[in-house]
Amino acid sequence: MVSILTIGGVQDWHTGEVSNWISVPLFFLGVIAAILRVILADDLFAGTLPLFAMVVITLAALKGWMGGADWKILTGLLGVWPLAGFMSLVVAGVWGGLVILLTGDRNARFPGVTAFNLAACLTFLMELSIIPLN
Repeated sequence: MVSILTIGGVQDWHTGEVSNWISVPLFFLGVIAAILRVILADDLFAGTLPLFAMVVITLAALKGWMGGADWKILTGLLGVWPLAGFMSLVVAGVWGGLVILLTGDRNARFPGVTAFNLAACLTFLMELSIIPLN
C-alpha cells in the first residue's frame, strides 16, 4: 500500500496529477473493504466511521474542494487502512494550513496525494513501533 501511494505521491508532486491505474483500483478496493468492515465488524462504530468519512470526502469532492485523484485515493485509503486515512486528513490539513499561511492565498493548491503518502508512511512506522506513540 505504502509503495503504491509513494508512486502516486511522486507523480502528484512532479506533475500535479496521479494516474488512474493508481487511484481507481484503490478507490474500489477501499469501498469493498469498508462495506465488508461494516458487515463483519463486531463494533458497529468502528465499521461505520470510515464509511461515513468516505461519504463526506465524496461530497467534498463533488463540491470541487478536492481533485479527482485526491478524493479517490483518500476514500480508498479510509476503506482499506482507516488509521492511515484519518492520519492523511490530519497531515493534509496541517500542510494545507501552512500553505495558506505562507502564501496568503485561501485557494492555494498543494499535492494532496503526497500529503496522504507522508501520512501513510508515518502510520506504517508507528505500527512498526519505530515511532513510539507514548
